[in-house]
Amino acid sequence: TATKNFTVDDNTNPVINGCPADIIVGNDIGDCSAVVTWIAPTASDNCGLGSFISSHNPGDIFPVGITTVTYTATDDCGNIATCTFDVTVNDTELPSITCPADIIVNNGAGLCGEVVTFVSPIGTDNCPGATTVQTAGLVSGALYPVGTTTNIFQVTDASGNTNTCSFDVTVVDA
Repeated sequence: TATKNFTVDDNTNPVINGCPADIIVGNDIGDCSAVVTWIAPTASDNCGLGSFISSHNPGDIFPVGITTVTYTATDDCGNIATCTFDVTVNDTELPSITCPADIIVNNGAGLCGEVVTFVSPIGTDNCPGATTVQTAGLVSGALYPVGTTTNIFQVTDASGNTNTCSFDVTVVDA
């Protein structure tokens, strides 16, 4: 008689089916993020699947920017397969800005204008990093000449989205 021992090694990685393609969405209104869903892939193996885990799940909240989602399948023998795809959330929401109402004043005694003060508008956005600048007109506290001066303010968010508002300052020669 003779005895022979055979060792069978599993060198076959698990198989992941249905890995999603990259996903690109706009942010949810009012948020600097989006809830993103997809059909989750499946995994199988010829000798038994030990685990199948994901870094993120369908329905998770993703921040503005790019996030890589990774699915990892490990079989009972330690063989590993992965699939990855990117979820890109773009900030598509315009920032908001509201200007003061039009201002009408008489000129100052002995002046061909009037010093006019107002609260400069400051824009807001769903994501941090919005900046507001005055692009036309005169600043608050300046001597406005007789006639109409249009003040324009522009807010730009961190993603480059812009919005503007304007108001007129009219100085009447009284």
